[in-house]
Amino acid sequence: MNGWWVASVRINRILCGNRSEPLCSRVYRQRPSACRTAFMRAMDLLFHECRHCESIHLRWTA
Repeated sequence: MNGWWVASVRINRILCGNRSEPLCSRVYRQRPSACRTAFMRAMDLLFHECRHCESIHLRWTA
């Protein structure tokens, strides 16, 4: 785990309760919506990675 992963888990716990899942993974699992799409595009830009949230979700579930 790196600093981004730890921060993501902490943000998820604060916003969504006691979970160990990274925020990107949690958002990826949600139903399609404008907010979800905007978040996922923002993360792609921030991390310079295509399909970042999907990648995090796959790593977390592995």
